[in-house]
Amino acid sequence: MRICSIGECMIEFSNIENNKYNFGYAGDTANFAIYLSRLGAQSSYITSVGKDILSKKMIDFLREEKVKTNNIYIDNKKTLGLYMIRNEKNGEKNFYYWRSSSAAKNLFFSTNLKSLLKNILKFDAIYFSGITLSIYDNKSLNIFYKLLCLIKNKNIKIYFDFNVRINNWPNKSIALKSIIKFSQIADIIFMTKEDLKALGLKDQKKIIYKYFNSSLVIFRSGKGQVVIHNKNKIESYNFKLLEKVKDTTGCGDAFNACFIYNYFYKNKIKNCLKAAHRLGKTVAQSKGAIINKKNFNINSYAI
Repeated sequence: MRICSIGECMIEFSNIENNKYNFGYAGDTANFAIYLSRLGAQSSYITSVGKDILSKKMIDFLREEKVKTNNIYIDNKKTLGLYMIRNEKNGEKNFYYWRSSSAAKNLFFSTNLKSLLKNILKFDAIYFSGITLSIYDNKSLNIFYKLLCLIKNKNIKIYFDFNVRINNWPNKSIALKSIIKFSQIADIIFMTKEDLKALGLKDQKKIIYKYFNSSLVIFRSGKGQVVIHNKNKIESYNFKLLEKVKDTTGCGDAFNACFIYNYFYKNKIKNCLKAAHRLGKTVAQSKGAIINKKNFNINSYAI
């Protein structure tokens, strides 16, 4: 199984208590790539970084997780983006981003597109998210869409996670238009109730039938419920939630990686969801998006 993930791995400051923060590297598609690698897949990451020491250490971090980095491109004029996760008193989590000098935003202008396409064609699938889309300008979005259409014609699977951060977009209308456009060429779509709410969409079934009926849609509707829309077939599954959650950062990324890994090997959807839910719960019991390797038991998640 060979999957490349495309997006932005950033410097992360996560709030552990009061005004104390942990330093690390994370980003939704990078988290996905790491968990996929831990499950045993050949996982590769596509992005652009700077030439500075922090960019180098980020590449080393991915390599330590056995994520292939030969498709990470260097932009001499840019560096990494940075974000902070702050846990508020009411239990809510707020994200703050600093991306003005982010190299990942300029990926399609810091690499040879023919070379990039050639490299992507070596994979079985490509994975990206709404956050990936939100960092690109219109010109980059158009290039990326054309690139995806080319690889889809070569029978490479496209996996897309809505993962809406509405404040990263110029406005809600642009976010909605872009996400729907890219969703319609995806083979598997992940979305949550919060994603649809952020986009101003209310009727889940109507929206899915209207725009995404040709895809396999995994919809996490909250309170442990997962609804699967597989063309004209709908199945609903309920899973027990944790009584105490330490941190939900990275849970969705781990869930997606585990589902895709097991689904790729023709496991039943129900069993794929069970394994994905187990990994998501494990991640929720630790601080930060990437759990300690000693807490990762591959036999519990790779079925």
